[in-house]
Amino acid sequence: MAFGSVQGRGVDHPARHIPPELASRIRPHLATGTELVVKEIRRLFPEFDVPPDSDLGRRLAEGVALAVERFWDLVEAPTRAREPLLERFRDLGRDELRDGRNLDALQSALRVGSRMSFRFLTDHREALGISADTLFRIADAIFFHMDELAVASTEGYAEARAQRSEELDRQRGRLVRLLLTEPAAPPETIAHHARVLGWPLPQTAAAVVVADGEDSAPGAPALPPDVLTDVTWLDAHLVMPDPDGPGRRRVLDTALSGRTAAIGPTVPLSRLPLSLRYAQKALELGRRGVLDARGLIRCSDHLVTLALFADRDLLDLLCRARLAPLEDLPAVQADRLAETLLAWLRHAQNANRVAEHLYVHPQTVRYRLRRIRDLFGADLDDAERRFELQIALYARSLTRAAHS
Repeated sequence: MAFGSVQGRGVDHPARHIPPELASRIRPHLATGTELVVKEIRRLFPEFDVPPDSDLGRRLAEGVALAVERFWDLVEAPTRAREPLLERFRDLGRDELRDGRNLDALQSALRVGSRMSFRFLTDHREALGISADTLFRIADAIFFHMDELAVASTEGYAEARAQRSEELDRQRGRLVRLLLTEPAAPPETIAHHARVLGWPLPQTAAAVVVADGEDSAPGAPALPPDVLTDVTWLDAHLVMPDPDGPGRRRVLDTALSGRTAAIGPTVPLSRLPLSLRYAQKALELGRRGVLDARGLIRCSDHLVTLALFADRDLLDLLCRARLAPLEDLPAVQADRLAETLLAWLRHAQNANRVAEHLYVHPQTVRYRLRRIRDLFGADLDDAERRFELQIALYARSLTRAAHS
């Protein structure tokens, strides 16, 4: 961390301005001074008011003693390496995270240590032969020293927190892969990993796919903590429990605003690979422009389109077979006739309603329908053929819109 490196590695310690011979006069009193510091810390901070022989009690006494002793070592030898001491206080910062505490108590304890150490020297200044000028130099050095140790403990705490966060992300990502990968993992395996993470197994869930390059850095998007994320795939994969619950839709829309993403259908937990397949298909159609990808694509809103494009090769065969009469026409004419025929099939073969839908004169519609009759003939009188034509024309309209 930059703010730690300034003091800890490259700045001369103010202890060099203190007469080195003073260290030998102070050493006989270090045990007493250290004891006073520890006692005051225990009095002020309940977190540290523990039995002296407990793990935390020993760490507190050792930390105070080490900080005080090394300070006077630096007075005696200002060029002495400080890195081992700084690493020890990084360890103390790591310990605070491991024990479930924040840094407030440790940082405050260091400030108390500075104050108590200076008070002890002030009270015994004459007996120790410390001049007023030297006392001011000692004050400057003590506060620099304790601040340097506070920075080191902050570095250790931050490092441990980052490692814990990375490990948690890895475990959550592993659970996502177990839930989404086929063949499905045994239920007991999923239950075990969920228990380790404290993730309650939901009755239903949905897979979410976020386009490559648009997944978030840690902490964003602001998803609820029960939404699992794995960014090891080409596209980031999420598992959202209870996606149809109150407020869940809005939360996901907000979190993924501005991203290209798709959410699969809501399914039982064991069917999440199916939800993932449809989410991936929806994202593909969004990238191709078949589906509107300006917001989160919800498979539940596009089931017909997903069904149509589930097998692209088969759909192409259907379109070529049923729409063959349009192939030899000029593109503009083919588009107009296809649009008119689709509207005619959708509006119960009512020319007036088709005219209203297309914003053209009914006579224009009737002219086009005569041309369509010439091209498609008996297919227009067969209910099954009309259904196939409607599917093919709808798929054609989606594809054309995507390319326009």
